[in-house]
Amino acid sequence: MTTSYPSHDAQEQAEAHAPYIQVWVALLVLTLAEYFWAKFLAGSTGLLIGGLLSMALVKAGLVGYYFMHVKFEGKWVYLTIIPAIFMAMVVVLGLVPDIALHQRSTHDTQPAAPVADAVAEPIPAS
Repeated sequence: MTTSYPSHDAQEQAEAHAPYIQVWVALLVLTLAEYFWAKFLAGSTGLLIGGLLSMALVKAGLVGYYFMHVKFEGKWVYLTIIPAIFMAMVVVLGLVPDIALHQRSTHDTQPAAPVADAVAEPIPAS
């Protein structure tokens, strides 16, 4: 099984016609969509996070495909992306217990604030 890669001239020809401006405009539109999504859906946490994550994934895909020239790579590049995604999930999921325990322990161990007296001492005039 042989893999044929485009020649240098073919890559330059493809890059000359690459839609960099259109991709930049798409990234701009997605960024504005993320802003307004977060502004108007501030109360719905699940929908907010799901929408922002999906738009971020689309933006990351566009940046990787066009600006990082992944479209010129062979199929082997996906073999390096899959372990990286797995390791990122391990790191994030590994931190979840620490974050959850930290939030609970800081809320449970803080003593109640003392109630201040209603009468304050007057400040002497100079």
